Amino acid sequence: MESQFAIKVLLMSAACAMVFSSMIGVGMLFIIKGISEQGAPPKINLRQIGAAHLDWIMLALMLGLAAAFIHFFQLATVPLFAIAALVFGAWVNPLSYVFRAFGVNAFVFAGGPMQRISAALGGISSTGIIIAWVMLIIPAARAF
Repeated sequence: MESQFAIKVLLMSAACAMVFSSMIGVGMLFIIKGISEQGAPPKINLRQIGAAHLDWIMLALMLGLAAAFIHFFQLATVPLFAIAALVFGAWVNPLSYVFRAFGVNAFVFAGGPMQRISAALGGISSTGIIIAWVMLIIPAARAF
């Protein structure tokens, strides 16, 4: 993939993730305000939603770093898999916390089908991010 297009994809995904995470943060404020006024506990674990919210922000920053990395190391082309894996990982990896907020332990590959699928998504997204970074670092190191 041509590097300028890859940079645009990464930055657009990062910007969308920031907006999405900000909307989750605002939504959490309304839920917390409602709890304080009504006293009823939520049916979801808000700490886990908060963790997902922060994870989406951190992974959006990672996408921006990847875009800067491609730009400053002047990579002419970037593997399509690397960009796809970074974007996929940045959006899917925080879902482990969302699953946990609704009672599915996505950090353990055991239990029923939903738990196994959620754990697999977390593992695949994390592995994809690592592989993608290696695919970016190797050609940059050669040119360094």
